[in-house]
Amino acid sequence: MKLKSIKKIKGYKSFQDFTWQPFLNNETFHDDVNILYGENGSGKSSIANLLKNVSENKDFGRYKPIEACLTFDDGDKKYPVNSNWDNKIAKDSILFFDREFVDKNVHLGHKRDTTQNGQEQESGKMIIEFDSDAINLRGVRDTAKKAKEEQDQKVKDFNLANKDTLAFDLSDDEKTFYRNYKNKSEEEIKKAKQELGKEKKEKEKTLETDQGLQKKVASIQSDIKELAKVEVELSLSSYEDYQAIFDFDLKEQAKVEAEQTLIDKIKAHKSFFDTGLEIRKTHKNQCPFCQSENEEAGVKKIIDLYNQIYDTTYKTQVQKFEKDKQALLDELSQITQTLSEFDLNTIFLELKRLDQNYKLPNIYSVDDEKTHKKSAVKEIKELSGKISKLVKPSKENVQELYTKVQAEFRAIENFFKAIGVFVDQKNKLLTKFKTDNTDEKLQSRITVNTGKIGTIDKELSFINDKKITGQKKKEVKEKEQKVLQELFAKLETKYKTALKEYEDHCSTKAFSNLLLKIQDYFKSFNFSFKLELKTDPTGNKIEFPFAFKVLDFEGNERDFKEGLSEGEIQVLSLCFFFAFLDIQKGKDQKILVFDDPITSLDNSNLSCLVDLIAGEQKNFSQTFVFTHHRTFFKFLRKRFKEHCNEYNLIRNKKEFGGSFICKSKADKFLDKLKSFEADLAKIPPASLDVELKVVEYGQYLRYEVERYIKNTLLHWDAEQNFTLAIDGVKTNKLIADDDLNKIKGIYSFCNWTTSHVDVGDDHGLGQLKEKITEFTGIVK
Repeated sequence: MKLKSIKKIKGYKSFQDFTWQPFLNNETFHDDVNILYGENGSGKSSIANLLKNVSENKDFGRYKPIEACLTFDDGDKKYPVNSNWDNKIAKDSILFFDREFVDKNVHLGHKRDTTQNGQEQESGKMIIEFDSDAINLRGVRDTAKKAKEEQDQKVKDFNLANKDTLAFDLSDDEKTFYRNYKNKSEEEIKKAKQELGKEKKEKEKTLETDQGLQKKVASIQSDIKELAKVEVELSLSSYEDYQAIFDFDLKEQAKVEAEQTLIDKIKAHKSFFDTGLEIRKTHKNQCPFCQSENEEAGVKKIIDLYNQIYDTTYKTQVQKFEKDKQALLDELSQITQTLSEFDLNTIFLELKRLDQNYKLPNIYSVDDEKTHKKSAVKEIKELSGKISKLVKPSKENVQELYTKVQAEFRAIENFFKAIGVFVDQKNKLLTKFKTDNTDEKLQSRITVNTGKIGTIDKELSFINDKKITGQKKKEVKEKEQKVLQELFAKLETKYKTALKEYEDHCSTKAFSNLLLKIQDYFKSFNFSFKLELKTDPTGNKIEFPFAFKVLDFEGNERDFKEGLSEGEIQVLSLCFFFAFLDIQKGKDQKILVFDDPITSLDNSNLSCLVDLIAGEQKNFSQTFVFTHHRTFFKFLRKRFKEHCNEYNLIRNKKEFGGSFICKSKADKFLDKLKSFEADLAKIPPASLDVELKVVEYGQYLRYEVERYIKNTLLHWDAEQNFTLAIDGVKTNKLIADDDLNKIKGIYSFCNWTTSHVDVGDDHGLGQLKEKITEFTGIVK
């Protein structure tokens, strides 16, 4: 991938109205290296921000361009289209070294920060993301996780599909019955049933006799009965289950080849079209709404489009959505219905009656009745109502409501627990009272016979309700369930092993390898430090912070804030970045961007940096270096002289289009100046903006004057080639003082054209032509 040109930047920071063509015609960026020199505020970081945004590395934030267009080798990327780029590029296809990279990923000059979004944590995440071994181990981990989750889903699906069978349950008495009957034949069970019926009749006759005797002993036994035990089992699913209904992923068909207007209508009025399709099932070959038989082609077109949008997958999702929704509604209904149907008044009325009739001690009090009140279900009903009205997922966050529902549910649970304890306590009082006021032997015999009859009834119900068959089916499914669960346990163990190997690598080896690379790069510069990995425990098993310390030649740790110079800190940051580049994959498809990489390096270290850039850029598709550092610019120019393009970023006033990019090659603007009048003649009068042309060519003239003075006469571009400087001194003897005075006047005019272009009808066009002719005559 390569960036070909910055076709347009409009209304973005220092760029007000820049267009590539007027300044650079049909030229494109160099395929290998491009050096852009500009003073602070000229727009270097603005270009970098555009590249970050189009590659999904950074949002624009507060300032957004009115319009922008970047041309890559695969075409234009335009902004804005629906408040975004019409086509973005992959996030990691452009790698940036700039202040933001250092601030985000390198803790140099900062305190150690392992918290979320801290430098050490961010750098750790970035290293792990690109480390090849980490990538492989992450793949193994993710594969194991996927297999585990798929098996877990199979277990859940199995449990759901066999929910009723697995939920089948026997009481303790029924379990005893099952052990006795599970191996018996149908004939044996039939015979046992007959014997139980005979035994029941005998016990009932005995019981009737005892009850008659009991009436003579005391009427208390017939009147006082234990209160029914309170045994209520309720459940409330997790917040995730409820939120899942509102966030349910209900996807329509992604791409449908049809008129967008018709697609929008079907999606906006789905229920309307659903009704039409149902009508058509009974009234074929006619429009379901107007009954016309002449619109068959149009009706079929709509039906085909409807089926494309809402295909089988969508319908299956809808069914799953409705099923899950109903399950939650049933759960909430069970809670409210159980509470509503629970007869609390009957309990206290009975206790009050017994208190009035028999004066039982502590059996009833008004305070007890006030204490035990039913809980509210307002929030539960509200949640139930929201789910009932949910035709399709709304993405509504119900966490706050669920918290209130959960509180109500806990209150309901506590209510039933409290009333259950209360009833048990009162039953103990009733039992004691009856024991104290009846014939114990008679009561004991009645109790025994009643219990036996109850047991016989349970056993007969067990046989009649076919619970033997139900339990046998459950045992078969439980065996199948066990096989699935054992496989899940194995996959879970495999996943945990893969996860541990990944975490072990990420927390130690990945960082050690990178630190060695940083140290190798660090040796290239003129410093005598050693780097050592910091291994202080953080207790964080999710993120793996990366930090190192710098030791001097005596082994003492240097503090980043006070123990290192600005240049040393910059070099360490650069070494981190180059080590980060080493672990990249697919380098030949990525672009490198250096945005003002240095501010405080001496010449020897500048040379080392340029050599590192030169060595690394060969591995990448394309490299851009933005700088305001003149010496660094000279080193870059010298190093890449034969295979790079040089550009200047120049600030200009807002009313004249703001900053612009121009080629740094000297002969290009001079050629433009010489062909000025010819270029004007080619522009149709109706589309000629004289004022803008005066500003544009006035800037070209100003640049050429500065270049001529700085390079041709003062030899600022000679660097250390003094032979070239001496030759330049000889050349200077050829220019007369009068010509220098003329150039001085020309330069003053250039500044005038950018400030007072409104003077005269031609906006200074005639004077500009005169000054261009005068200048080109001097430098020919």
